[in-house]
Amino acid sequence: MTEKRQLNIMVCVTSQRSCDKLIARGIERAGTGKQRAFLHVVHCVETGRNFMNTPYEADAIEYLFTAAQLAGADLSLVRADNVDDALVEYAEEHNVHIIVLGAGVPSGPNREPINLRLQRRLPGVEFDVVDAGG
Repeated sequence: MTEKRQLNIMVCVTSQRSCDKLIARGIERAGTGKQRAFLHVVHCVETGRNFMNTPYEADAIEYLFTAAQLAGADLSLVRADNVDDALVEYAEEHNVHIIVLGAGVPSGPNREPINLRLQRRLPGVEFDVVDAGG
């Protein structure tokens, strides 16, 4: 039986290879030893779109799987009609305490970054937003 981990961290990755930086931040936030948090690496796309937005999708998914595996994380590839809804549902179902994600670009009906849209819907979750520069 595996030991129950107290903290759940969800790392939201995109089709870019910037996933390494996001996963590294997740590892940093997870800590070490007996109190190490459990990492969930999640990549979600709208129904009908390619997961990795590249003609080399299989290689990109393999890269992401390997990066998550090396981090000791679970990897979930999710396809949904509404990405925001799917990420909120995942966070709630897995009792996520911290979400690590990139700053993103404004999108959606109000043209705002995904981190702001998710923060509004998950007020009890800490958000660690990693900008592209560092």
